[in-house]
Amino acid sequence: MAKVPITVMGYQCERCQHEWIPRSEADAEPRVCPRCKSPYWNRPRQDTTKYEQFRDTISAILRKSADGLTWTEIRTQASLVQKFPNNVWVHRMENEIGLRRDRGADGILRWHLS
Repeated sequence: MAKVPITVMGYQCERCQHEWIPRSEADAEPRVCPRCKSPYWNRPRQDTTKYEQFRDTISAILRKSADGLTWTEIRTQASLVQKFPNNVWVHRMENEIGLRRDRGADGILRWHLS
């Protein structure tokens, strides 16, 4: 007998990139990925705001402002979807781009670049 290549259709998880061949020939798609058990195996992850994009946007807006802006003003100008800034990202920006957050006499927190 001669060996011949056989092509079989299978599935690939969008989350963990695991590939598998279904056990049965049924037309129903699997409910979860056999490796990571994600029920969203056939949906790509949503593209969320990356830190670098967030940092560059905040930096550009703050460079235009001489006396600083509140988070609400920044969020409005940048059309950001976050209601509150990610604290880890804010602390990282303090170290990387020199972000300062100062509370004025009126109690309002203003963001500046040093």
